[in-house]
Amino acid sequence: MPFMICKICDVYYEIADKNLGENLKTCQCGCEMIYYDKLEDYMNSNIQKSTSKPTIEKLTSDYESALSRMILMCLEQVPVQLGIKRLILVLKGSSSPFIFKYNINKLETYGILPNFSEEDLRYMVDVLTDRGFIESEYLSQYEGSTLKCTVEGAEFLNGIETISLGFVKRKN
Repeated sequence: MPFMICKICDVYYEIADKNLGENLKTCQCGCEMIYYDKLEDYMNSNIQKSTSKPTIEKLTSDYESALSRMILMCLEQVPVQLGIKRLILVLKGSSSPFIFKYNINKLETYGILPNFSEEDLRYMVDVLTDRGFIESEYLSQYEGSTLKCTVEGAEFLNGIETISLGFVKRKN
């Protein structure tokens, strides 16, 4: 006998055939119901998911993607243009005067990566720049360059995809 199942609520409904399942597309919780020919198919899919362990590549990719999103979000939140040095000061939670002048210390990304060295953060920003997620614009000899999040960077920031950037496995 076929079933329509909500994986969020773990609720199922027996249905006479697949065509009747068309009326049960959405669960009462608002999530999509999924069609299964047999209840055993649903149970087997849950067992496979719970017994599969993440690989180190997946964990590394998730970690690097999270770090990347934190850096990109910081660039998006800061109300003034920043160069690499000031971006690093914000990420590390420095108490530099410009931070208090623009209330940057009140942002949720202020001081979010305090345990990374300046060298590590610079490397991450360089990789994000090479990937096209951050753009550097040269202003002048006196003002230096400023960084901004590109369209690709904003799409990655707001997306769910993960990417491997080589932050963790890099050779010194």
